[in-house]
Amino acid sequence: MSKATARILIRNLESNQTRLDFAGFLAEELKQGDVQKLRTAREFFSEASYGEWTAQRDYPSIPPVQGDSCGFGSIPSDVEDLLLLLRLYRPGDLAFVGLNIEKDGKRHKQYPYRAISSLVGLSTRQFQFQENDCQPWTSFQSELKGYPAWKSSWFDVARRFFLYGGGKEFKPYFPGEVDRIVDYFASLEAVLVPEKDFLARRIRERAMRLLDLANEEAKETKKLLTDFYDVRSAIVHGSELSDKRMSWLQDRQRWWCFEERVRGVLIAALRQVPDENPARQSYLAKRYDVSDEEKARKIVQDFNSIRSESKRRDLREGLKDATYVR
Repeated sequence: MSKATARILIRNLESNQTRLDFAGFLAEELKQGDVQKLRTAREFFSEASYGEWTAQRDYPSIPPVQGDSCGFGSIPSDVEDLLLLLRLYRPGDLAFVGLNIEKDGKRHKQYPYRAISSLVGLSTRQFQFQENDCQPWTSFQSELKGYPAWKSSWFDVARRFFLYGGGKEFKPYFPGEVDRIVDYFASLEAVLVPEKDFLARRIRERAMRLLDLANEEAKETKKLLTDFYDVRSAIVHGSELSDKRMSWLQDRQRWWCFEERVRGVLIAALRQVPDENPARQSYLAKRYDVSDEEKARKIVQDFNSIRSESKRRDLREGLKDATYVR
């Protein structure tokens, strides 16, 4: 029976303590001037620096997992869950820079992937976690992992893109370094839109209803998601982000509110949305669905965009005899 030890290098964590317990992962800060602790950390992570943290968890045996191809059982998944649940708890540029698993006297360094990424540098948006957060966070992570949706296919996609987004640098002074927005909307879409049309509208409306927002708060959130979705669309369609839009992204409070809304939707979905279709699709449609009037307006708009008069005529005739109707 193999023993193992998982070690994580953590960046952008700020606390009023130098030791924290993350559900079995014991984290310690690399305090300035503690040469011995830094030297020990660099035995596992050559890039470790003062101000960063290391976390360690000892496993008396490798926790089994179905289809284990690497021989480390659920350890990599435990680390990914830890990062996800910390990021869901509170915004901030928390990053797991490295993972080292020691097994049978040999050390194995995890290749960079969505949970392990060094792309996020030292940030002014530190992840704040104080001593009095330990107990609430422990209850929080236990609650979320207990919902059936935690293991659903749609949340598997949502968590993947949420982690991808958080693992990327966000520098709103450079148009090529705000791609985190695209990943966050991919995560929201995986949660909120099993359909293939009216994506932006369904995301906005269902997000507001899942978060139980009303009045001015609902209005502000709708505008916030609309504006950020416009940025997302510009990026994925290859459009240049204007100086005005880049300046808009530099508003720290606006960005913080957006991150809080993304997190809020993922948490609310775990608590409320059924884990399986068609119950999930039915639930979301009851919270909000596009009206027949809106769909009809879209059809008319698309029809009017057809430039060929003969094609427009064929379509009119086809609708009359139901050729184009299933």
